[in-house]
Amino acid sequence: MRRRNNVRLLGLLWTAAIAIQLFAQAQVQTKSSTVTPADYLQWKTQFKNWGRWGSDDERGTSNLITAAKIVSVAKLVKTGEVVSLAHAVPQKPAADVPDAAVFHRTTLSVGPNSALDNYQVSYHGLSTAHMDAFCHQFADGQMYNGFSIAENVTQEAGCKKGSVMAWRDGVVTRAVLYDMPQLKGVDWVEPGTPITRADLEAWEKKAGVKAGPGDVVLLYVGRWKRRAKLGPWAGQVAGYFADTLPWVKEREPAFLGHDFNIDWNPRPGWGAAEGVAGNPIHQMIMKWIGVNIVENLDLERAVETARRLKRYEFMVTFAPLPVEGGTGSPVNPLAIF
Repeated sequence: MRRRNNVRLLGLLWTAAIAIQLFAQAQVQTKSSTVTPADYLQWKTQFKNWGRWGSDDERGTSNLITAAKIVSVAKLVKTGEVVSLAHAVPQKPAADVPDAAVFHRTTLSVGPNSALDNYQVSYHGLSTAHMDAFCHQFADGQMYNGFSIAENVTQEAGCKKGSVMAWRDGVVTRAVLYDMPQLKGVDWVEPGTPITRADLEAWEKKAGVKAGPGDVVLLYVGRWKRRAKLGPWAGQVAGYFADTLPWVKEREPAFLGHDFNIDWNPRPGWGAAEGVAGNPIHQMIMKWIGVNIVENLDLERAVETARRLKRYEFMVTFAPLPVEGGTGSPVNPLAIF
């Protein structure tokens, strides 16, 4: 009888825990719903950083990664542990890897003393770790800093302005990890969940870290852990909600990072009918604020290391392939603890 009562009690406690979690999520959703597309359209003017670093600037808030900041960031290296933040490139189609995004590695020849191969990949999308360039996202005929698309982007030459070459010397800066599953007490955050400003600030309070100018924000939702357990998926993304945009403007990171596409999805009420075209987070931070993106990162090992060390800030470094005219580049970022 005692055992039966214990089982019943555990069941009630589990049910109560689920109810509390759902209530908390509902509260966040209610708070987040106060942000509207009208706010977003107003922020285009309010958050605009065009001309702040000169009329010819192509780096945006990456200008805040100064030599002094890099010297300071080097002091974050304590144990010397180095962890890759990139998943193995996808070489087979899957739900989140359309045929066009498959990384084609073709071995051309195997000789007596060497082997040769060829790589071909379309890296934008949901599968390969990559960074964007400002000419990748634009609206109304302009990209970041007001550069004309018609005058600067062609199929033949690629991007004359706003290309990935603005980061050819690489990125070395402070990374701040935002561990959402740990915050919410789950293994991963379910696809389709908007990550709100309240979530980010709750994590900052819990972990005692806060992103600042020139940093790389690494938003972890457990994408690869869920994929390994349940299989690949596409369409729904636990990503940055629109109410995080004022937070981005205030903190001025150089990059927003994520282990999936940074925009939350689905986005009911945030479409073309409301005047919000494309991916609203991509558009706002890249075109207007001048913050760049590094996404589809594999943060699992970095999270394991950070949790073990109880350290959620560390050095990060990566560099694009120096492709003239490129709209971005695959990357293999390194976290250095």
